[in-house]
Amino acid sequence: MAAVKRDQMGSCHNQTIWNHNSEHIILLIRRETDRRYCFLNHGINKGWWMPFGYLQNGENFRSAAVRLATQRFCNKATVRGLLALHFTTHPISLHRRSLFTVLITTHDDATSGCEEKNVRWLTSEELYAQYEERKLFLLSPDPMELIKQLEQQNTNDIKCSAATILEDVLEPIETEKCESGVHLSSEQELILASKLGKREQELLFTEFMDLCHPATVMNHAVFAKLFTRKGITGDKVANYFRAFDIDCHHYITYKQFLLGLAAMEPSTQHGGISAEQRCRYIFRYYDEDQDGLLQFEEFKCLIRDIRQLKNLPTVEEEVEQEALSSAKVFGTQSSALLLTEFLTAVGQLKFRGTSLLFRLPQSISYYLKHNNRLAMLVKDGNIDEDDTVFTAPTKRPKLSNSLLKKEPMCNNSRSESGDDGFLAPTEPASSGRYELATHAVKVKRSGSLSNVAALWDLAGTGATSQSFEMVKDKLRFERTFSVDSFNQRSHPNEMLTGLRYFERPIKDKMGEVLKQAFDWGQVDKQALAKCLIVLCSTVRDVMKDEKRLLRLQEPVYILGDIHGNFRDLVCFEKVLWRMGPILTPSSFLFLGDYVDRGEQGIEVVAYLFAQKLLAPEKFYLLRGNHEVRSVQRMFSFRSECTEKFGEELGSDVWEAVNTVFDCMPIAAVVDSKLFCVHGGIPRPIQDGGDGLLLAIDKIPCPLRNPEVESTLAWEILWSDPINKDTDITDDTEKELVSNGGFARNKRRGTANVFSCRALETFLRNTGLSHVVRAHEVQQAGFQVQQKGQLLTVFSSSHYCGGSNEAACILADRRKIRIMRIDTT
Repeated sequence: MAAVKRDQMGSCHNQTIWNHNSEHIILLIRRETDRRYCFLNHGINKGWWMPFGYLQNGENFRSAAVRLATQRFCNKATVRGLLALHFTTHPISLHRRSLFTVLITTHDDATSGCEEKNVRWLTSEELYAQYEERKLFLLSPDPMELIKQLEQQNTNDIKCSAATILEDVLEPIETEKCESGVHLSSEQELILASKLGKREQELLFTEFMDLCHPATVMNHAVFAKLFTRKGITGDKVANYFRAFDIDCHHYITYKQFLLGLAAMEPSTQHGGISAEQRCRYIFRYYDEDQDGLLQFEEFKCLIRDIRQLKNLPTVEEEVEQEALSSAKVFGTQSSALLLTEFLTAVGQLKFRGTSLLFRLPQSISYYLKHNNRLAMLVKDGNIDEDDTVFTAPTKRPKLSNSLLKKEPMCNNSRSESGDDGFLAPTEPASSGRYELATHAVKVKRSGSLSNVAALWDLAGTGATSQSFEMVKDKLRFERTFSVDSFNQRSHPNEMLTGLRYFERPIKDKMGEVLKQAFDWGQVDKQALAKCLIVLCSTVRDVMKDEKRLLRLQEPVYILGDIHGNFRDLVCFEKVLWRMGPILTPSSFLFLGDYVDRGEQGIEVVAYLFAQKLLAPEKFYLLRGNHEVRSVQRMFSFRSECTEKFGEELGSDVWEAVNTVFDCMPIAAVVDSKLFCVHGGIPRPIQDGGDGLLLAIDKIPCPLRNPEVESTLAWEILWSDPINKDTDITDDTEKELVSNGGFARNKRRGTANVFSCRALETFLRNTGLSHVVRAHEVQQAGFQVQQKGQLLTVFSSSHYCGGSNEAACILADRRKIRIMRIDTT
């Protein structure tokens, strides 16, 4: 982004009418009695600046300036002229924002009545002094520059022809090599490595300008609030701001912001020119006194952070010892390290571990792709103070093709292409081209992950030859999602790490148990709740983008009711996806009922939501009848939330989880043959056949109250196959005959039961071969019913204190295989 200074105005038409609310008036108000200027506190999220407001219909800048000035700051105001006119064009909407900076003077002593905590009147000398002493945090240095120019002119009346005109123009950093022999600049190389293309830069520019408005640079307060919400701890924010603030101006321009984010992007390779740029940021991050040297204490902080990221002990003695040992590789005799010495040692692979430093918890592409964009907490142009939930914009921007087009998957696909932009079924694996993943995974003999290393971090170790260069591979932007899957600092992985702690017992050296298995111990429950709320907001947006009827391809594991049984869910994990869904060749489909009845509904949904975010094309969650608020109020999940987190926070968690349930798909079809639902088949509709499947896709999303909003969804969630031992009566038999094999479900008090005749008609009309459903506990964990065309699977053992087993189903190579899991 460049601020382009135009030619000065040749004329100024004061009577021009502006009637768009994107035209703003900024007031530089000077009290003539003591030559003091007015400054307004725009909130703890921003800082101090000149008063500003909007032009209303029918106003010109003079009438708007007088209105705004007299409303609050003074009774009598005189417009002296236009100081500056600043335009910003948003590249996505092509909408131009105009800022008129107007000089207002007043002799009104009544302005002293406005001397309140959010208003300050300062002389130019006081302004400069407080700014230098860091006692006054301005949105931008613009007021100081305007006042300086104004006092140099030493005049009261400002001619319009003397007004400065500025325009903020986005100049995307291009990464294409136009001619042979033309090398990219270091900035271009960094942007190329981060995969931030033109469209992504436009989105970031839009967010940056919205956050900083009415200024056009970002101060420390706005930066701190944004980065704290992105998962950066508060004590680290000042370090990041220092690293971004290359010129030490205490403000960050859009270009500095973009390059800093590119350096922090988890997928930015730590090799070649991009590594050098990253190391410069790392050096500034730890150079706390900004003297251009890493003092030994600052270097120790760097060592401590590397050890922490490697899960090594960070006790002072071990950190000190490693810092002393590592300092020897830099070849300096002084106690301080120069930037050039640091860059040389890292470049020659004498000092390692920096690839772990200076990384975002989550890829920028993740936020962009799920329509949260960067400022996930922006509400009406401000970062919300209390909201811990990521919020998506009302209208989704169109992203570049690299963000919209998924990589072909050999295991499953989304639904057919339609007007709403959903993806078409993927091609068979044999027709696609294989691509190299960006990381190597080390697995223990037990099957658990030991280490994950990006290929660019293995350069020079013998793992890659000199002919291999990741930058030249032009890896597609969306592939950073697989890197995120192994990023232990991402919100989903942090939640899974917490659940690992919950699952395992803790013992001291003497073998005494300090924490029981499946217990949170001394964990801060409020922090856990807030992390879960964040996950809910993000996974909700993922599920909104899914069809109500998923279309998957084998191999697929299908699991039934979990009902808060986190112990059994862990058993399934260890058997089926021990290395994680990404490294498992199959997909996973859950048929609903994740909460109620069991004690660990919170842990179950936290685990499933985290895995869904890490592997959105591998983990699929359908809605069950217990994913409804009215049902949970009658059972245990509502009370579980309040017992674990307190009444107020527990209610927030409960509602956040249910907003995800509201967006869950209702059904799935595997290989166009297996119809998978929670409850059962619905009654036929007028169109029949494919019309029924198409009707499922038209079920509303979000669906807060399915009983009222969608009869079709309600029947799918609640229906059962008829049980000849308990459901058959004379009235029921008559009803089955007259309704094509459907009758009222008296056991449930809602929805229907269906006969084998109804099932066969449904399969014949839809071209399907089997129905796989959950909803009913089975002693063996499964039951084959209705001539082998219906399977019920239940995946929670010892349900409600009983002795039933847990099972799952594998759909693979046109076979339906039943697996019973030993959960003892």
